Amino acid sequence: MVEPADAGRGTRSVIAITAIALAGFFLTLTPAATAIDERLLDLEWRALRSLETRPVANDVVIVGIDPASVNAIAAPVELWHEPLGRALTRIAAAKPRAIGLDFPLPDRSYDAIHPGLDRALFAGIAAAVENGPFVVALNIDSRTRMARPIHAPYLALLGDSRLGIGLAARDDDGVTRRFSLLVPTEDGGFPTLAGRMCRALSDRCSDGLIDYGLGRPFRYVSFYDVLTQTDPALLAQLFRNRIVLIGETQPYTDRIAVPVNLAAWEPPGHDSPGVVVHAQTLRTALTGEAPQEALRPVTVMLVLLAAFPFLLRGWGLAAAGALLGAAALAAGATYALHTGVFLPIAAPLATLVLAGGARAFLALRTAPSGASNIQHSA
Repeated sequence: MVEPADAGRGTRSVIAITAIALAGFFLTLTPAATAIDERLLDLEWRALRSLETRPVANDVVIVGIDPASVNAIAAPVELWHEPLGRALTRIAAAKPRAIGLDFPLPDRSYDAIHPGLDRALFAGIAAAVENGPFVVALNIDSRTRMARPIHAPYLALLGDSRLGIGLAARDDDGVTRRFSLLVPTEDGGFPTLAGRMCRALSDRCSDGLIDYGLGRPFRYVSFYDVLTQTDPALLAQLFRNRIVLIGETQPYTDRIAVPVNLAAWEPPGHDSPGVVVHAQTLRTALTGEAPQEALRPVTVMLVLLAAFPFLLRGWGLAAAGALLGAAALAAGATYALHTGVFLPIAAPLATLVLAGGARAFLALRTAPSGASNIQHSA
C-alpha cells in the first residue's frame, strides 16, 4: 500500500520534472539556444579534426590569386584578361577533372584600352570549356541583389549551364556552416558554384552542413607560378585528373567567417578565403552524405531525459548526475557529428542545469533545519 506521504512526493516529483522539461522545450525555440548550439558545433568540428582527418576521394587544388600575384602583374585586376586567359589555357592543358573560377569576369569590353584583351580571355575560357566541366561564379551586387553582368561574348560561350552563384550562406552570427545546392529564385532555384560543379561531376550530391572534418587542409599553387611555369609536365603533375578552383587568397579580401580555416598556408583562425570555403563545400557535396541536423523529436527526448537528475537524492548526487550527463551529451554530440548528424544540445544542457540545480537547492534548503536540531539537542 502506498503511503500518502510517498504518493505526495511522487506527485511533486512528476510535476517538477514536467515543469523542468517544459522549460527545456521552451529553450529549444529561443535564438539563444540556436546561438549556443552553433558555437558548440564549431567546437565539435575542431575536436574531430584534432582526433582524425577523414580522407577524400576527389580532392581540390586551389590556385590562389595571392599578394605575390597581384604585385607581379602590372595591371589592375579589371585588365587581367591576358594573364587570366593564359592561366586558364595552361590549367586546361594539364587535363584537370574540372575547373571552377571564383573570380569576376569583365562586364564589358576593354579592347578600346588595349586591343586584343577580349580575345586573350576568350581563348582561355574556350580552352577551359573544351577541357570538361568548367563553372564560373556569378557575383551578386550587394546593393541591387542582382547578379553582376558578364560581357556578352563570354556569357554566350559559357551559357547558363556553366554559371553558379558564388554566395556562401551565413548564420545569424556571420559564420558559414551550411550550404545549399540551389539558391531559391522566382523560377525555383539557381545552382550555387559548388552545386553546379557537383552536378557536373556526380549524380549523387547532397546539401546540408559543410563537413569541416573532411580532408586535409588545402594547399595551393600561386596564380603567378602557373603563369611563369615553363614545364608543362610539372603543371600536369599538379592538376591532372584533379578538381581545380581558382580564386583570391589574399589576407584582406573575399574572407568568410568559418569554424575551421582549412587554408594550410595560413595560421589557424576564424576566417578563410572564400575559394577555400567553396572547395570544402564541394568536397562535402561530392560525398553525397552531407551532415544533417537531427530531427526535433530527438532533441525533445534528450530534454526529457535531462530533467531526471531531479530525482537523485542529495545535492552531491544531483550535481554529479548533472555533470556526468553534460559530459555524456558533449561526447555523444561529437560522435553523432562524426557519423553525419548534428545534435543540438544547448537545451538539454540547460535542462540538466535546471534539474540538478533544483534538486541541490531543495536538498540544501532542508539541511540547515536538521543541523539546527542537532545543535539544540546537544
